[in-house]
Amino acid sequence: MAEQDTTIDVEELPEKYRDSPNQEELKKKYREMLFEPGEAIGLVAAQSISEPATQMTMETYHSAGAAKVSITQGLPRLIEVINARRNPKTPIMNIYLKEGHRTKEEAKEIAAKIKEVNLGDLVSEDTIDLTMLEMKFVLNPEILEEYRMDVDEVVDELKGKYDLNIEVDDYELTITPDKDDYSLKDLQDIKAKIMDYRLHGFKSIEDVVILEEDGEWRVQTAGINLKKVLRLENVDDTRTVCNDIFQFKKVFGIEATRNLIYREMRKTLDEQGMAVDDRWLLLISDTMTKDGEINGATRYGICGSKDSVFARAAFEETKKHVTTAAIEGEVDPLKSVVENIILGQVIPMGTGNLELTAKPGKAPESVLKEIEEKRKKIQEEKQKKIEEREKKKELEKVERSRADIDYDELAKMNISEIKKLVEDNIDEVDLEELLEKEKENKDRKTMKKWIEKQI
Repeated sequence: MAEQDTTIDVEELPEKYRDSPNQEELKKKYREMLFEPGEAIGLVAAQSISEPATQMTMETYHSAGAAKVSITQGLPRLIEVINARRNPKTPIMNIYLKEGHRTKEEAKEIAAKIKEVNLGDLVSEDTIDLTMLEMKFVLNPEILEEYRMDVDEVVDELKGKYDLNIEVDDYELTITPDKDDYSLKDLQDIKAKIMDYRLHGFKSIEDVVILEEDGEWRVQTAGINLKKVLRLENVDDTRTVCNDIFQFKKVFGIEATRNLIYREMRKTLDEQGMAVDDRWLLLISDTMTKDGEINGATRYGICGSKDSVFARAAFEETKKHVTTAAIEGEVDPLKSVVENIILGQVIPMGTGNLELTAKPGKAPESVLKEIEEKRKKIQEEKQKKIEEREKKKELEKVERSRADIDYDELAKMNISEIKKLVEDNIDEVDLEELLEKEKENKDRKTMKKWIEKQI
């Protein structure tokens, strides 16, 4: 069976660029974008994202619209995405409408339909009558109208959930438990429950804002309930997204989640003015989702699932990983960077990724002659340096010896003693210095003549 050819044809551009008039320019750029064999792209990706991230704002929140939907931005949001946090600090949804329904009125209708509304949101005044032991709630008609609700709907919802007697007087509700014997504490407990009871909308949708962008109206929410929202008529399920990658995966699957992770990182960096190559962001999103599940860059995600024991231990929980590996008899293949650095070995990247074997046979005479000449030249230079070093040491020794001689005392000695000392230490004695001292002291002609002869 013929071996499959997996070579990348750099001359064949991606399909969407094949009809471009600038073919040669695009091919050149395409070739420049390819990775070199053995390039440590993981390290380059980490550096390319982490370095700009150090310049990002630490705490940034953007408020969208008059209702102030708070959105986490900057470094906190980037950390949320890369670490795959299950609960975003500010969960939001962007709900887009289908073609022909992107008006302000329809966006308002969707917003009113999905916002979670509790009884407490509708009540403008509430009291407990201690004499009659009953609760009274006054509903706000404007808020009821805003959420397309009426008093009867509120009453039916409350009666369907709790055993209550409810009397209605316009917008005032008088509520008592549907039992004969109850206390003030029972009323307080019931009031606390029904004030938080959801009467309308979708769970977790705490706030809604309608926004206009390029002539198109959409809804932005504080809180996420993606599955229910997508079931609504006129909601565009091809563009509606949330910033909770785990909820998004449950609805759309892992491939769509991979795209969402990339888009969230890209948007966060762009908002901060950070220029990071798309390839590094795509590499991270691919790595986080390659197993069909979402794995963050944490001790329980990407970093904790590496094949190498040393790589896992170098990140966090060193003792745990080393002990577990020893008990289970794990073998470390030493195929990555970290473990080889720990062991002081050549890393399998760049030139360290290749194994070269010398080809058998004798080299040409010209090559051998050139090698021999270079070897001799290196040896001569080495010998010359050794000799210069030894000569320097001798000179330093002589200088030190000369510095130790007291020429005043030497000039006062007898001629025979001076001659013997000089002859025994001819290299150490500075004869010119001795002659000067002789002239200053005894100024003996015989001695001077002998020293001059020695000089």
